[in-house]
Amino acid sequence: MADVTTSRAMLRFALPTIIVMVCISSYNIMDGAIVSNMIGTDALAGLNIVMPAASLFTAFGFMFATGGSAYVAKELGEGRLEKAKRDFTGITIIGVLIAFAAMAVLEIWLDEIVSLMGADEVLHGYAAEYLGALAWFAPIIVLQFIFMQFLIVAGRPGLSLAGSVLSGLTNIVLDVVFIDMGMGMAGAAVASGIGSVMAFSVAVVYFVLRRDSPVRFARPSFERGMVVKVCSNGASEMVTELSGSITTLLFNLTMMAYLGAAGVSSITIIMYVQFLAIAVILGYSMGVAPLMSYNLGAERHDVMNTLFRTSLRLVCAVSLTIFVLMELFGWAVVGVFAGGSQEVTDIATRGAMIHSIAYLFMGFNCYVSSLFTSLNNGLLSALVSFIRGLCLLAPMIVLLPMVLGTDGIWLAVPVTEVVTVFVSLYFTLRMGPRYGYLGRSPVTSS
Repeated sequence: MADVTTSRAMLRFALPTIIVMVCISSYNIMDGAIVSNMIGTDALAGLNIVMPAASLFTAFGFMFATGGSAYVAKELGEGRLEKAKRDFTGITIIGVLIAFAAMAVLEIWLDEIVSLMGADEVLHGYAAEYLGALAWFAPIIVLQFIFMQFLIVAGRPGLSLAGSVLSGLTNIVLDVVFIDMGMGMAGAAVASGIGSVMAFSVAVVYFVLRRDSPVRFARPSFERGMVVKVCSNGASEMVTELSGSITTLLFNLTMMAYLGAAGVSSITIIMYVQFLAIAVILGYSMGVAPLMSYNLGAERHDVMNTLFRTSLRLVCAVSLTIFVLMELFGWAVVGVFAGGSQEVTDIATRGAMIHSIAYLFMGFNCYVSSLFTSLNNGLLSALVSFIRGLCLLAPMIVLLPMVLGTDGIWLAVPVTEVVTVFVSLYFTLRMGPRYGYLGRSPVTSS
């Protein structure tokens, strides 16, 4: 990572991770499209109903992946190679133990959790069938996120890409096969789980066999300071996922109240589009995060500034492109998921036109949160995510429809992103002198 110093080299280094995140989002979207067209739009709504609970796996995975990779990459930059290996192993073990606990909770109280998610009599069966099957793969799903990110720290982003592509293709193929066999929603969940097993296997083989890798398994370290730092540093990503889970729950409950199951199907479609839209930004941010962390440890502030400026150009260009595409072709995207339902098509098409305004601002907010994680300032990163998710978006989902009707539901995300931009900009400018990513030597007293 030390020789990645130019803008082109940084983009080339991050490209596999961008592709990974786009592939993961695309596969999840294909998952929804297959369920909608092979089982029905009610099944798609049932899938979305339990996404807040299923996102627990993603939340824990992201927390240990981003927080842990930033911590270990900084140690590598400081030359503490053996300590980095021990900490990587400890992070892996802790992540697995937490995943087993989450799996147990979901399996024991499955029906109660599905009911709390807002499922009615029509959606309950679909939702419980999917979540019950997926929960058994929780440890593997968490490890998939951790290992894919640590392959980047090890300097093997291409291998991370290969594992993710293999995972996604396996998921899509098995989705069709299992559903066609009559396995229904359980088949879709098992297909996703087996896909995670494929990516997990690729990473395990590398970390076990490549003895020259800077990141590999060793005697684990469970130092309290390391664990606290990793969890607090990755808290922003966990807050983002959990905030997304809570806001998805609120979206579902609000849509059920205003438009019923068709409304839930419609918001599911828009959320799928949003996942894909931010995948490029999130992929880039995760891809360059180890570079920023490494150069922070090595005190190479000129490289940090190049990385920062490159990132801003990218997120602005991508945000504008996505906005234009959704305004022009949002109707076509909706048609892929609507399953022939004219009601769902009409609701989601109007929603896409309003919701797409958010993409103009969403990229910058996502990048800023990731930036502070890479700088090992998890508290500030979590604060930005918390303000954006729970403090702003959650109240908007509840309050705006009271004033504007269903259009208020679609406006909740754009209004939130606009307000968050000012918060993100303030912290970016305020913390620049402290870390030196604005091109000046860091000021340690601030």
